[in-house]
Amino acid sequence: MAHLLVILPDADEPLVFSLEEKFTTIGRAPGNTIVIGEGAASRKHLMIKALNESYRLVDLGSANGTVVNGERLPSKKELDLAHDDRIQIGKTVLVFKEQ
Repeated sequence: MAHLLVILPDADEPLVFSLEEKFTTIGRAPGNTIVIGEGAASRKHLMIKALNESYRLVDLGSANGTVVNGERLPSKKELDLAHDDRIQIGKTVLVFKEQ
């Protein structure tokens, strides 16, 4: 089962979220699977889709964009995730871990 390590700018320890659902949404709004208070995050910033044997990140048209491994992902672009990919939303970092 894959999971995300969520490293918040002011936290001592990362938070761990299992990617158990078919769709995991991340953003500022309370209805997201993972809610981050980062000001640079859109209300619905991105989604991770569980496919048969892989996971895909989808930017949901975020205003400030998503950075993956140091490169900005175009709005509404999809990207297959690999183990240890670093996803950045403002100062918040999410690390994709596949087991």
